[in-house]
Amino acid sequence: MILSSHQKKAMKDIASYLVENIMIIKKCSSNDALELLLKTAVYTALMDSETELYLESREAVLDMLKEELNGNPLGLLNI
Repeated sequence: MILSSHQKKAMKDIASYLVENIMIIKKCSSNDALELLLKTAVYTALMDSETELYLESREAVLDMLKEELNGNPLGLLNI
């Protein structure tokens, strides 16, 4: 599936926001935060246009990521 430029921008903006917050939460570098994000189910769902997770607010996606990082990925079931 070909993504529109708006979809790609939304995905990129949310991913950047998540990296910034991981840096704060985990007190780590941007590279480490990005590496962590790339391993998450939230990131996989965000990059999958069929889930339409990129349409959610940055804060809602961050809440899902926090749940996953705390060992409770059930927040993704609401997608």
